[in-house]
Amino acid sequence: MALGVSVNDFNQIYADFKRTVSYSVVTKTTDPMTGSEISTFATASNKDVIFFKEDRRYLFDVQGLVDVADAYIIAPTTMGVARYDQFTIDGETYYIEQVLRRYVLTVLMQDYCRCFKVA
Repeated sequence: MALGVSVNDFNQIYADFKRTVSYSVVTKTTDPMTGSEISTFATASNKDVIFFKEDRRYLFDVQGLVDVADAYIIAPTTMGVARYDQFTIDGETYYIEQVLRRYVLTVLMQDYCRCFKVA
């Protein structure tokens, strides 16, 4: 515990704001014959995360404006969220594009994920 910071600080926020999503782990492999990428979806299970959307935001990149994300989730690090995993909430399916580990001082608190809606 660093200077009074503990994982329990996140656990209280998590308990107050969590929502249940249908979460599916995705495994990406390469077909040995064609070289194309194959996505394998595990059976979905219910997981609790903090889910939120924001108005459209963009970053300026060399190529122009780049969409930041359609939605975000915050999950306990023990959940093991990973890039390309998918989840469904309120009838909409999203995939995780980026997972950022968040620390407060030196205490690992949460995984913060940028998500995009699956078309």
